[in-house]
Amino acid sequence: MKRYYSFFIIITFLSLSFLSFRSTENKIGSMLSKAMDDEANQNFVVWVYFKDKGPNAISKLNDPLSIVSQRSLDRRSKVKPAGELLDYTDIPLNNDYVNMVAGNVIKVRHRIKWLNCMSVEVNREQVNTISHMDHVKGIELVEKFRRIKEEPELSSDLSPVFINPTDDPLADTLTYGTGNALTQITQIKVNLVHNQGIKGQGIMIASFDAGFSNLTHEAFTTYPMKIQTTYDFQNHTPSLTGHSHGTATLCLTGGYKPGKMVGPAYGSTFILGRTEVDPNEVTAEMDNWIAAAHWADSLGADIITSSLGYLEFDPGYTSYTWQDMNGNTMPITIAADLAVNKGIIVSNSAGNNGTSTHNTLGGPADGDSVLTVGAVTSTGTRASFSSIGPTTDAPPRIKPDVMAMGNNNYYASTTGNNYSTGSGTSFSCPLTSGVCALVLSANRNLTPLQVMGILKKFASNSSSPNNNMGWGIIDASLSVDSARKLDNWTPVILHTQPFTMTSLTTAITMKAKITDNGIIRNWTNEAPLLYYRKSTNGGTTWSAYSSVNYTAVNLDTFSFVIPASVIGTTVQYYFAAQDIALPTPKMVTLPDGGSGVTPPGSTAPPTRFQYIVAMVGIEPVSNEIPDVFKLHTNYPNPFNPITKIKFDIAKNTNAKLLVYDVLGRVVETLVNGELKAGRYEVDFDGYSLSSGVYFYKLVTSDFVDTKKMLMIK
Repeated sequence: MKRYYSFFIIITFLSLSFLSFRSTENKIGSMLSKAMDDEANQNFVVWVYFKDKGPNAISKLNDPLSIVSQRSLDRRSKVKPAGELLDYTDIPLNNDYVNMVAGNVIKVRHRIKWLNCMSVEVNREQVNTISHMDHVKGIELVEKFRRIKEEPELSSDLSPVFINPTDDPLADTLTYGTGNALTQITQIKVNLVHNQGIKGQGIMIASFDAGFSNLTHEAFTTYPMKIQTTYDFQNHTPSLTGHSHGTATLCLTGGYKPGKMVGPAYGSTFILGRTEVDPNEVTAEMDNWIAAAHWADSLGADIITSSLGYLEFDPGYTSYTWQDMNGNTMPITIAADLAVNKGIIVSNSAGNNGTSTHNTLGGPADGDSVLTVGAVTSTGTRASFSSIGPTTDAPPRIKPDVMAMGNNNYYASTTGNNYSTGSGTSFSCPLTSGVCALVLSANRNLTPLQVMGILKKFASNSSSPNNNMGWGIIDASLSVDSARKLDNWTPVILHTQPFTMTSLTTAITMKAKITDNGIIRNWTNEAPLLYYRKSTNGGTTWSAYSSVNYTAVNLDTFSFVIPASVIGTTVQYYFAAQDIALPTPKMVTLPDGGSGVTPPGSTAPPTRFQYIVAMVGIEPVSNEIPDVFKLHTNYPNPFNPITKIKFDIAKNTNAKLLVYDVLGRVVETLVNGELKAGRYEVDFDGYSLSSGVYFYKLVTSDFVDTKKMLMIK
């Protein structure tokens, strides 16, 4: 089924490209031809489509990481077979083709590998020149739309409230504000999901908008929003142009300010792309959006949230109408569906064009794989401006898919720590995108179509979907629970034992990488644990197992501390972790074979990791029995960072060899135990210590001596 879907998308586009041009002799598309009939038009923004991707193009797929990131490949593995994670659409454009076109244009805008084309700015003469290039299949206008304005901002809040968050805030320790700030979250039951410790962690969201202002607002800094990277696709720079619309949509997806407002996915990672010029003033060209989709895919984004609501074409560009809202005509819609085919959830606003005798959608909301979001009021009724379906393909499809609050929403403004309210499907969409992140956070193995299916199944109108309300208002709580029930993957623990013998008698930190397709919670009786037991008589008897919680975590690497041990102690340990699968958490131990949940791994596996605390590094250097005790001068001295210390033991005895700093503090115990008579040598490694003078001291019942050594790094 997955292969058929991919093949269908590609064939659909190729068919579209073929039908867009009148003949092989005339490569000028119908929209461009009409625009060129008007002598007032001298310059154009066009798509230049290529016939192929050049010789040996398929061989470029042999090095996937030169095309996309490992995160992108991991995401694609959910929807594509192993060995087929990339396809023809992922192959970069042929450089020779690109360079030939680039030398005959005013400006190159974007390379669009998915559609095998590039967008450029050209004049009339250049159109003619490019159309005669053998490798060019056709030239067509980049479509332009006027954006339907959102409802105006209705109010501002000039009295922000500050509440300190905890490091791991839960819903029962938060307040979501009052009025619509609270309603926009509780209406879709996000608060119940936050109370499960799920906040979108592990998920990357690509937010496309007209710009992003005031990212120092408290809603983005109280629980610091993780913004990985940014790019302005209009100006071709990493520096973003500011705009209130992007500030609002980003805040509604992942803002966090208890007492004021909280977005669903405040624990997610974000990449921000400016794909539109000011949506309330000028036209927007769709090549920016498609280029941004490439970018998001290559970085490994899981979700694209896109508050586009386009319908009315600029004067003179009338080839597309509501009748073309069939999911297979507009390049932006085809690109959005291709993004889904590569494992990305595309959540898009339905539009603000209200009701008519036909659909009032605009691309890419007509995409069959796009999650199209309409708007309801705070009472749950459809907002009058929310666009409707159906699509015009056969059979027609219901649109929108789902609904969320998009009327008088509450979000961060562009000044200070103030807040504003406004209406539009632009605001219901980011709320829904945030819920998608919660669902994926609970089960990252879900495909985009599975997530869409879950949201629709548990929405308020699922028993009687229609073109006004779709499947209804989403239910984040039931959707996340469903994702948890579909979780059939246990966590994975990776650990490389650092040693089997050590002279360290201090506490020892053991690290393990623990990953899961869902959430590893740090709640009491749910957090990952290290269990250990000790024996001081070579394993004849053992202490009971004790468990320790992790003391630190860096990405997926957890650190656990085993308490100090004396020389001669044997230590056994193992790891355990559980996830949040329902009805019973999935649990794993390393080594395998343990059992028990909540807490995980309370019954030990049959084998464990083991190390011995002993006089490591001591080697007899002679069979000769010395006549007297003696502590020799270390060599080399000075040293960096390792030196050897020799000492003579005249008879069997208990011996200690200690290293002190200049303040008299023991920095390492090299020997502590019974030694037979003989000559010994031990290594001292000062790697973790600073340069300076140190003292080493040999202590037995019959002998004590101290010498000085110098470490220079």
